[in-house]
Amino acid sequence: MKTLLLHSTYTEQMSYFDDWIDAFKSHSDFSTLCINVFNASKDLISDVKSKIENYELIVLHHSMNGDTLKYLNPFVKALKNRRGKLVSFVGNEVNLPTIGMAPKIKNLQEIEADFIATQLLEEAGQWLYEDCNKAKVISLPHALNPEAFFSKHAFKDRKIDIGTRSARYGVYVGDNDRNSIIQYFYHNAHSLNLNLDLGLDSNSQKRFNRQEWSDFLSSCKATLSTEAGSFYLEKDDIIVNKIQDFLKKRSVKIVLPHETFARKAYRKIVPSFVRKIIVFLLKDRLVEIDNIDQECDFDELYEKFFRLAAKSPVYTKAISSRHFDAIGTKTLHVMYPGRYNDILIPGEHYFELKLDHSNVEDLKELLLDLRIVKNITEAAYNHVITHHTHKNRLDALLKVL
Repeated sequence: MKTLLLHSTYTEQMSYFDDWIDAFKSHSDFSTLCINVFNASKDLISDVKSKIENYELIVLHHSMNGDTLKYLNPFVKALKNRRGKLVSFVGNEVNLPTIGMAPKIKNLQEIEADFIATQLLEEAGQWLYEDCNKAKVISLPHALNPEAFFSKHAFKDRKIDIGTRSARYGVYVGDNDRNSIIQYFYHNAHSLNLNLDLGLDSNSQKRFNRQEWSDFLSSCKATLSTEAGSFYLEKDDIIVNKIQDFLKKRSVKIVLPHETFARKAYRKIVPSFVRKIIVFLLKDRLVEIDNIDQECDFDELYEKFFRLAAKSPVYTKAISSRHFDAIGTKTLHVMYPGRYNDILIPGEHYFELKLDHSNVEDLKELLLDLRIVKNITEAAYNHVITHHTHKNRLDALLKVL
């Protein structure tokens, strides 16, 4: 199938960006041209618009709407007037201050996507995108790229007992599991007597690209993970907007908006190194809207905005790419209870850590038992390599096209 995949590579620290691109390139039933529209020139934009007219299938990568719509906006009219089918993946299916779900849903309606590929369970995706009545919603969660994520070291030779790198979850999502599990091990490192590398110390905060992340996981006996997303997912972003207004009013610093005409002009005119100097000199007076919640207390915000709020009517958390990455490197997952898209089974595919951490001693004993750990990691790997690779995902996509 003659396929045009549009993506925006604005970071190297999202390994799944590369994984999905590689998947389309390598699948024999898709003849895929991948175009990076990050900071696209006028000539490239014009070229992409003309190509949209001539492809059987157009695919919008997660990067086209995950953090911003600015890379997608130049192509909206051409996409709407296309001849072929349009599949749109959706990145970051949570309510964020930089871009919530409402503008993403509006965009999907505007481009009249034929298929919406959600990371969520299918029932959650159907609920979330029910107003996109011209689209068929299909669940295509992340998957394993076995070419990039594979075991490089035997379990006995791995020096790190538990390791991870993870961006802090903001208070906006109403979920603190990702932060909690990491903070627990960080603050109890001495008493647990484990060799930990959690990326919280100043000398280990560097985020990894795909190769570095794969190498790091393969040096760890275990890693920490939670489900992605929130049980307070909203279509209209009401809660996140209320929190943003509250924090802006309370902030003693000047809050810089995410995208305005003035900010765009400023970025275009003022060199990057000069902007960095200005930010450093004014760090006590200015704060980006993205970072306004960095020093907030989660419990305070949860009590004020989430405790009495209605949860989503369906299960709106999901498995993420990092789960498959670790399974590929045969690194033991330590995870809080969850559904994980009904793909992974506790005890069989991962160690389920109780929310109160009361079974942490069981985990310590497990890490000393090479045989049992190998049984779990091999079972997880064999299950995923058979049923949950990117090729499996694209095979499923082909069936509905």
